[in-house]
Amino acid sequence: MIFSNRPIRRPTFPPASASLARLMVTSALIGFGTVMSFLGAAYLQDVKLLAEAPAAFWAFICGQPLADAMVAPLALIAGELSAILAGALLLRPVTRLRAATAGLVVFGALAAAGSGYLFGAANRAAVQAPQAIAYLTPPRPMPDFALTNSDGSVTRLSDLRGKTVMLFFGYTHCPDVCPLALSEMRKVKAALGKDAERVAFVFVSVDGTRDTPEVLRRYVRIFDPDFIGLTGPESQVRLIALEYGAHFRSNRVGNSTTYTVDHTADTFVLDAQGRWRFAYGMKTPTETVVREVRKVIRGA
Repeated sequence: MIFSNRPIRRPTFPPASASLARLMVTSALIGFGTVMSFLGAAYLQDVKLLAEAPAAFWAFICGQPLADAMVAPLALIAGELSAILAGALLLRPVTRLRAATAGLVVFGALAAAGSGYLFGAANRAAVQAPQAIAYLTPPRPMPDFALTNSDGSVTRLSDLRGKTVMLFFGYTHCPDVCPLALSEMRKVKAALGKDAERVAFVFVSVDGTRDTPEVLRRYVRIFDPDFIGLTGPESQVRLIALEYGAHFRSNRVGNSTTYTVDHTADTFVLDAQGRWRFAYGMKTPTETVVREVRKVIRGA
């Protein structure tokens, strides 16, 4: 019988705390990668509500909005890098099982991107279904009004004479309609190109209790620093809204600070003379709005 003098190597295992920490980091990376891959792909297909999440997060962290063209690439890159890093952590040490698991993680991120793209395609077809524009014939001259702007000073409707005005009534705590409407305004502005310099984009708050000038300033900047935010007492805003056939109702109970407000979701377009020309709803395609706004700008 032959005996070896070489010492026997016993298998070593990483401390339990290190394994747990690596598992937690890996799980976080997998979750983040999957979500960002889905959102990035969804943004490519114009899923407005989901698409605002990365842009709003960027604005919160960096203090300024992120350009539309950069949202999808950055979200997809972040998602795939997270998946790759998670896969790398799983491959230490390398075993067939760990290699297979890492492959599944990367594949899962790619699958999330694919499902986000397909979901976006279906959502875009539903959200952007054509909707008729309501024209006023003849155009209706609108009464002047004065509200507090996001800088704390007063802005009158007559101050915007000489520009086409796109006017929307909403509130900053709105969970769905208002972010979509302002996102559409941003897309319209981008599509108008240089013509956008002749347009005033106005967001009038129907929730003056919570929407102070400071709150309004932070909110509109997420979408575009040039957007005009206006606020005032509920009774005053209600009279202004009624001139446009718009309505709103607060669902506030007692002194609660957490409540929703039901409100009209149309956008109202006035010409440079302050006359109401048309209104359009949430499902109107961006290209249709841009075409009609250009007609108003050019006095057609």
